[in-house]
Amino acid sequence: MPDWVTLSQKEGKGKTELTLTFSQMPAGSGRDGSVVFKLKDKDYRTALSLVQYDYSHAQDEIITIQKAAKGNGINLVFLGDGFDAKDISEGLLLKDINEAVGHFFSIEPYKTYKDYFNVYTGIAVSPESGIGGVNTIINNRFNTYVKRDVKIGALNGDSDYNEIFKYACKAPTVNEGNLNQTLIVIVPNTTEYGGTCYMYDGGEAIAYCPMSDNDYPLDFRGIVQHEAGGHGFGKLGDEYIYHNAFIDACICDDCGHVDEFNAAKAKGWYDNLSLTGKLNSVPWNHLIFHEKYSGIVDIYEGGYMHSRGVYRSESTSCMNNNIPYYSTISREAMVKRIMKYAGQEFSFEDFVAKDKIENLPEMADAVTKGGRLRFSVSGGVHDHGPVFMGKRPAIK
Repeated sequence: MPDWVTLSQKEGKGKTELTLTFSQMPAGSGRDGSVVFKLKDKDYRTALSLVQYDYSHAQDEIITIQKAAKGNGINLVFLGDGFDAKDISEGLLLKDINEAVGHFFSIEPYKTYKDYFNVYTGIAVSPESGIGGVNTIINNRFNTYVKRDVKIGALNGDSDYNEIFKYACKAPTVNEGNLNQTLIVIVPNTTEYGGTCYMYDGGEAIAYCPMSDNDYPLDFRGIVQHEAGGHGFGKLGDEYIYHNAFIDACICDDCGHVDEFNAAKAKGWYDNLSLTGKLNSVPWNHLIFHEKYSGIVDIYEGGYMHSRGVYRSESTSCMNNNIPYYSTISREAMVKRIMKYAGQEFSFEDFVAKDKIENLPEMADAVTKGGRLRFSVSGGVHDHGPVFMGKRPAIK
């Protein structure tokens, strides 16, 4: 037995409970050893492996990555799951969290409005490394696993999401009263592709963004920008297409339809989509003839999983296929939300003056109003939209 551990007792009869105590480890690269248990007068023994790791932050310590320099401070909480003590001691957790934060702010308008955000993470230690699935059990802090019906989420549903909200409230400026204006991003320790955003009626959101190793644009960056930046904070709808059908006539059971769409609209979400193609009725009508955007913004049929009866404002964007570009109406909706949460007044003129059109798709000027539609298929770009969770239960 190593000299840096002690046992509550070294012998006994029948059933007993042993307490193993670790002494504090000096700074270093970690240490390991084992305790061997032997049945007296019997040729039977078993070994307990011991490993102690050294890392610079305490378990569950909250780290402030960035403090807001403008406005009231909008809260983003990035949490890793499936990172064990070894992963954390080797710096993997903070490396991956910082990469996710970098992806979130590498796209407009978040790049321009970065100073409005508080950004936090926590040292959430999992007993085991990785993320389980339907046929694989891996014990991690927030019970994240790969599902069948939706890509990634919590094994125990509401009780696990409640724990995530409770953990996020450890951050200095986060509390139950402002969770409806706080975005939580879970970074699971897996290279699975599918991300999922869980959205609540009050505005709360938990975006699962796995570290996809797929090629661009289906990579880690693409998932963070689509799920966290697009759905979670921006409250945008999906623009990709599954079915060559009218949305109000589609009878499939694997995607949202008119009722779900209208429910999101009633919450003030999905400004990037419309169920009407009438010029004066689409949410982006003020952009169509604007001198800065007239060559980009128009009315295109197809979106929200259906080719007919749904309209979007531009040929393609991050909400279609994860490219690093949000449409103009999407950027405006995001800035409106930033200003609201920051306690400041939104000005369209100020938005236009600051708005940067970066990574505009080459096809933007080439596709006509009745032109090419972009289809996504299951197993391709996306498998599902966000999951609507209803009213968030009070934290217990």
